[in-house]
Amino acid sequence: MQHKTFGIPHGGGGPGMGPICVAEQLIPFLPGHPLVPTGGKEAIGPVSAAPFGSTSILSISWAYIRMLGAHGLKYSTKLALLNANYAMHRLQEHYRVKFVNDKGRCAHEFIIDLAEFDEKAGIKIMDVAKRLQDYGIHPPTCSWPISTAMLVRPCSLTSVRP
Repeated sequence: MQHKTFGIPHGGGGPGMGPICVAEQLIPFLPGHPLVPTGGKEAIGPVSAAPFGSTSILSISWAYIRMLGAHGLKYSTKLALLNANYAMHRLQEHYRVKFVNDKGRCAHEFIIDLAEFDEKAGIKIMDVAKRLQDYGIHPPTCSWPISTAMLVRPCSLTSVRP
């Protein structure tokens, strides 16, 4: 699933690739660059060494948007939201979920904080990640945006075994 600004998916270069297209109200906040005039009026610093990102990676997002079309993009977005909220709901009795909205919902991903496991039993985030791999599950993003957290993106959970 692409991010809200159609930044390249994490596996293809990460959000550091930069935005590909954005809604009009986000234009003032597009990142700038010290050597090439880019960005909006309230630009942050560069998120990529190349001012316009990597052309070869941009083709992935273009192909994704082109193959799905308007209906497919909307449908896949709905599925990503549904899957993430379902998974979060199933896990919230067992893990401390962080950063939900005022209705207790998440977007296409959610964060579980595993700090209590370290405090109570000395189990670190990497211990959990490695144990998931023992069961053939590729672990979610670890230690970001909180050092004791996992960023769970159900649309990108995959098996490491064929």
